[in-house]
Amino acid sequence: MRLEIEKAMGLKFPERNGEVIVRFEESVEIPQPAEMLMRGLYRDPDRVRQGFKLLHQETGSMIEILMPKRSRLREWADSLPERPKEAELFLKETAEQLLIREQRLVQAERELVGQLQESGLEDVYPIPLAAFGVCTYREPSVKLFLKPLGRFSELYEINPEILRQAVRVHFLFLLLLVAGADLDGQVYSRVGEDKVVHWIASIYTVRYLKSQSTELIHCYQEWVNAWGGKMPSQSMLNDRECEKTRAAMIFWRRQPNISWEECWRIINQLERPGSTSSMVF
Repeated sequence: MRLEIEKAMGLKFPERNGEVIVRFEESVEIPQPAEMLMRGLYRDPDRVRQGFKLLHQETGSMIEILMPKRSRLREWADSLPERPKEAELFLKETAEQLLIREQRLVQAERELVGQLQESGLEDVYPIPLAAFGVCTYREPSVKLFLKPLGRFSELYEINPEILRQAVRVHFLFLLLLVAGADLDGQVYSRVGEDKVVHWIASIYTVRYLKSQSTELIHCYQEWVNAWGGKMPSQSMLNDRECEKTRAAMIFWRRQPNISWEECWRIINQLERPGSTSSMVF
């Protein structure tokens, strides 16, 4: 996979003593940005848990009334009660008890439904990208957090292994972008542009995953949408645009004082005067 990623981006991972340095770690720790994702979809989970507990208690209290009543009704269905007045009093009392319990049960259900309606996937959006992985620039390395990725796959009902593969490819492209060297030895010379590096990495990731499987693309898209990233358009994936992307990327890496938008505009002008091609991220 490393060689394919290097070939796709046209860069090389750094080497030391003839060995490629690719520091890539998969951790089971839960980073602070992932705490809300791991906790779930509830703004106040203790309050929701208490609501279920109350509903369970109210349901149980109704069963305590219904079970004796059901037993007595079965008895009277076989043999009429000896004293009708006592049976009448019993039915009235149990009916009153059930009415009171039913009102409490309905109220508990309404309150719990309201709490559940306040909770949903939108409550964890946007999920911080650092909840899934981090890339260190000074000492080039990547650390993926497996538990938040697993939790995300549960919430979205997607294959956790496929998701891990897709995210791994993204971060490998990202690491190569910030740690790799051009074929002539030039290295990355920019800082503090996470939005751009993730955008460029997403272009290469989609192009790579597209040749693998549609399931990988689906998992990757769900993940990108979750942290507020943007998937490249279909037009960005053809060979011509890929060459332009690589040219702009190389130019951008070497010119720390020029923005990505400006690099892209320059590449388009060099390709064809008056070109209006755009690449928004």
